[in-house]
Amino acid sequence: MGSEVVGQISLLILNIAVIQSVVEIYSGSTLIYFIPKLNVVKVYVVGLLWIVFVALACNLLLLILGIVEYTFVHHVIILSILFSLHAFHLIVILGKEKIKHYNFLAVLQPIMLLIFLYQFVLVQGDKSFSAYLSALYFSIVPAFIVSGLTFWFGQKNKTSANESFQFKQILSNGFINQMANLSHTLSNRLNYYVLGASALVGVYANSTSLVESLWVISASISPLLLTHVANQRDEHNQGRLTLLLAKVCFLLSLVGVVTLYFLPASFFTYLLGKDFYDTKYVMLYLAPGVLCISFSSILSHYFSGRGMQRVQLSANLSGLIMAGLTSYILILKFGLIGACISASLSYCTQALVLIFIFMNKNKLRWIELIKFSFDKHLLN
Repeated sequence: MGSEVVGQISLLILNIAVIQSVVEIYSGSTLIYFIPKLNVVKVYVVGLLWIVFVALACNLLLLILGIVEYTFVHHVIILSILFSLHAFHLIVILGKEKIKHYNFLAVLQPIMLLIFLYQFVLVQGDKSFSAYLSALYFSIVPAFIVSGLTFWFGQKNKTSANESFQFKQILSNGFINQMANLSHTLSNRLNYYVLGASALVGVYANSTSLVESLWVISASISPLLLTHVANQRDEHNQGRLTLLLAKVCFLLSLVGVVTLYFLPASFFTYLLGKDFYDTKYVMLYLAPGVLCISFSSILSHYFSGRGMQRVQLSANLSGLIMAGLTSYILILKFGLIGACISASLSYCTQALVLIFIFMNKNKLRWIELIKFSFDKHLLN
């Protein structure tokens, strides 16, 4: 669709993601703990009011800051509310342990988006931003309706829990988790706002998405570690297993970066279009930070399993501060490459904070970070 349009799309999705991160202080994954204990209808009504109020407030703030253009603000408001409500439905459905319903609804919107994009872009030949916007509406509206009906029919003839509503506790639990998520998102995506030109944002966004696909390795391993840490009492073995898996993820991701190095730049032009010739070089500048996160995301899930979300918040805030200090200066001096260097510095800062706290907490020797004599018995 070209770098200009991809840049506009990336900014739209980032704005929705930022608003959704704030909304999910109440309606995010931490709400799952409360769903079996409380009256779900009351939880939902409060959540509905919360989502609408927070989405409107956040959009007003983004408009005042000049981040959202006045001509597009109504789209950001409507889409952020629809996506937030759909995600809220999914959280409540998951909290009720309806896993099959959750899995189906989680993939429904992305699949419909691909179908409509295929129709508008490839069949009709419309490669404009409005084509993507239409596809987004045509995918989220049906998904929202289906998830809403699934939620309401799921409440039929169900006995409500009688515990008193705990709004403050829900917000307290969600705040740390969501601020950590928002800090992590902005650590790299802050550069979208600083780069300014949509064409540059498009190249940077595509490059970021492609190189961050290496995180699928750590994302595949992390849930297993999270479950193990939450149920395993031997803290020493927890620490050693976490470090072992972090090093495995790093090495597998390194193989991906080496493969990227040997791919010709023309491959990405063939894949994405002539506007994206610099994609390979942008990805290589981003690679050091991505490798750091491949390692440290395992440590992050270790702290989640131990209920130590404040450690994640500290690390992610450190990365965001680094991005804030370096992005404008480096982008002004080096342009697109400056954005990559800033993002890598931000990710490396996050990783260093997590590594420092992890090594000290588990009383591990620093030499073990580079020792590769794997303790295979820990994987049994």
